[in-house]
Amino acid sequence: MRELRERERWSDVRLAEMIRSRIVGRIHTGRLDVGDRLPSYREVAEETGADLRAVARVYRRLEAEGLVEVRGRSGVYVAPQERIGGRVLAETARWMVGVLREAWTRHIAVPGLPEFVRGCTAAATVRCAFVESTADQLQAFGGELRDDFGFAVSAVHADRLSGGAPPPELAAADVVATTAFHAGEARDAAARLNKPLVVIRLNRQFTRELQRRLAAEELDVLYADEPFVERVRLIAGSVYGGRVRGVSARDPDAVARLDPSRPVLVSPAARELLPGVELPPSFPPEPMIGAEATEELAELLVRFNLEAMAGRPPAG
Repeated sequence: MRELRERERWSDVRLAEMIRSRIVGRIHTGRLDVGDRLPSYREVAEETGADLRAVARVYRRLEAEGLVEVRGRSGVYVAPQERIGGRVLAETARWMVGVLREAWTRHIAVPGLPEFVRGCTAAATVRCAFVESTADQLQAFGGELRDDFGFAVSAVHADRLSGGAPPPELAAADVVATTAFHAGEARDAAARLNKPLVVIRLNRQFTRELQRRLAAEELDVLYADEPFVERVRLIAGSVYGGRVRGVSARDPDAVARLDPSRPVLVSPAARELLPGVELPPSFPPEPMIGAEATEELAELLVRFNLEAMAGRPPAG
């Protein structure tokens, strides 16, 4: 019985973290506001596979934290959040207090924490070779690796891994990253060079948002390389894949026919091909890198930076 309670508690913690991060992220990006209705117990249970009772426990926990309001049969809503200058402060303050508390247990004084964080993330230039086979994904994932994590990114087309010596970008990299589509060849190349490999799984929320949109209507995908459209169809799944319509960024007439009132999935590579062209709103506004890969990437980033701070050459 005790072991069952422990498993239940651990499951609740993970579910709470997932729901909390989703709500907080949307509040901070302006996609949720005070009083907005949140998914019901049943909707969360169906989406996550969690038991209804577990979802109820998690929502009660988030209510105690002041993040949500449970209004009986009416549903669950975003609770009032303290704001100053338009920024949500209550949840951010709780998060930061936790960071400072953990720093204190490691004897890191508050005034020294910013410098310590900079050292853990920016003491060294950590080079990442990202392997993919479409310009759309090379730019989309590569951009997140650069902008969200601070890696110095080199884009490597997957065709360059076939036969012969590995591309020089891989040899010079500290980390190799790719998607599941090219995990096999990237793993072989990384192993030959004794480099850590991160296989990036797609952000589940990106997939959910895509499928939710396709359940309501068709979605245009503005692409640079046509195979990218097939990737989107695979993500959408067999139920919704047929509702994905590809539009080439190299076809000005097709681009001009896009409905400006309907969101379009626009890849960064496609947008780069259309400088100065006013496009419909891009969908969905979620990061593409999933949580599991985020943790792996963060661990590698910190490891290489800490080794640089210690004056040791990074291990392969």
